[in-house]
Amino acid sequence: MPEKYSLKIAERTEFGSRVARRLRRTGSIPAVVYGRGGGELKIAVIEKDFMDTVGFSTSTGIVNLKMGRKSPITAIVKDVQWDVISDRPVHIDFLRVSADQIVSVPVHVHIENVPLGVTMGGVLEHALHEIIIKVRAKDIPSAINLDVEDMGIGDTMHLSEITLPEGMTLDMDPALVVASVVAPSVAKVEVEEVEDEELAEGEEAPADGEEAAKDEKEESSESGKE
Repeated sequence: MPEKYSLKIAERTEFGSRVARRLRRTGSIPAVVYGRGGGELKIAVIEKDFMDTVGFSTSTGIVNLKMGRKSPITAIVKDVQWDVISDRPVHIDFLRVSADQIVSVPVHVHIENVPLGVTMGGVLEHALHEIIIKVRAKDIPSAINLDVEDMGIGDTMHLSEITLPEGMTLDMDPALVVASVVAPSVAKVEVEEVEDEELAEGEEAPADGEEAAKDEKEESSESGKE
């Protein structure tokens, strides 16, 4: 059974962006708990505690939210907003659940073993790093393990080909590609196309050594005429 986490929380009585910024400066994260007919509860969570227990994980299972002497709130992390510069959490959404409630959650995809095609010179392309599944809250896994050992060059694995553990069902398009093994030449072409696109967006290709030297010589000549 997945590990359960506990977090101490405090109810918020003041709201607004200014209050939220003050909370973050003092090491707390504004958050909200909702769902299961309990209404919306605005809370604060200590940032260090959250990062030590949940962190960047997308699938943590049940989190017990403890507020003083009150009964813990059984919840899951539904959404985390991150600061794009500092990578620090700025707001958290918790969803109240019961242990047997079916929930839709993202779960990390962990690649196991080296594909046969890679040993023959191919390149593994991991297209989906997480998938969305439906599962009982108490059974949320930390990851879905995907064995790619038998994949050869040119092979592609779709979501429909993944065998999920009992009690779990896929909650996204089964036609999506999870992983593929491509020939080295194909991978090289894809990289070159990306580089060409970046240059087309405004970056000019640097001149080679001969052209650079020629430009420098012309500039020196023009300076001497002035």
